[in-house]
Amino acid sequence: MIIFTPNPHSLRVTPSATEPGRFDWSIWKDKEVVQRSVRSFGSEGASEAAGDIALRAVTTIWQNGK
Repeated sequence: MIIFTPNPHSLRVTPSATEPGRFDWSIWKDKEVVQRSVRSFGSEGASEAAGDIALRAVTTIWQNGK
């Protein structure tokens, strides 16, 4: 039997609090930040792409640790 467990992690892209016009990403689980970007990005799309890579890595670790 296959049991589907949804990924508890989510990616959020927000405007940078320290650098106007730039964007940061963060990965959340249960209303807590698991990981966040070290640097800001010049566009929302670039931030989302970098965050997606990190989200995939966190998801892989989570899946293997179950």
